[in-house]
Amino acid sequence: LCPILEDMARLLFAFAALAGAAVATEQATGSSICGDDPTKVSDCNHADLGSCGNACCVVEVSLPAAPTEVYARLKEVLSSGMDGTFEYITGGDPSPKDDLRPYKIDQPKPFQFIVQGRHNAPQYNGENGDILDFNIAALGSGSSLRMFSLSRVHGALGDAGQNFKTLSFLLKNMQFPISTDFTIVHGCGKAIGVPRAVV
Repeated sequence: LCPILEDMARLLFAFAALAGAAVATEQATGSSICGDDPTKVSDCNHADLGSCGNACCVVEVSLPAAPTEVYARLKEVLSSGMDGTFEYITGGDPSPKDDLRPYKIDQPKPFQFIVQGRHNAPQYNGENGDILDFNIAALGSGSSLRMFSLSRVHGALGDAGQNFKTLSFLLKNMQFPISTDFTIVHGCGKAIGVPRAVV
């Protein structure tokens, strides 16, 4: 009986170790990462190739909240790190402010706030992490949020869907009802328009 119990204990220990390794892997890669097989990860189906020189993605969405609330929620989720891959970025000398309201901009949109962040992946992080830019404009009683993600490291022609995934993950974690006019503006695998001569 003792040898059987010892064998069972070994099996239980092995299963526990495997479960721990799986959890550690999930924590290391983060749920905002497309990873080695993007086909198995939700929202990684908008692979881009060279839309901004490097791969990039620009989306825009209407939100049923005032610009001040959208700004507060966006800054909060970036600063929280969420899955450990996001950062809220400031800096510069002098450091520009996020609040654009003192400038009373009304064309081409009534811009209220501008925000920068970073998204880190296991292979590319820190200075090589993807650049995130956002602007928030008043839209009736709500807001228009434009979101941009650029593959930062040199030579990143393709992104395997990561830029769209980053923005989609971030937007979902802001926990606003998403309108049906969540649109791709540029990149994100969208066909690039025919170039026109600048006169």
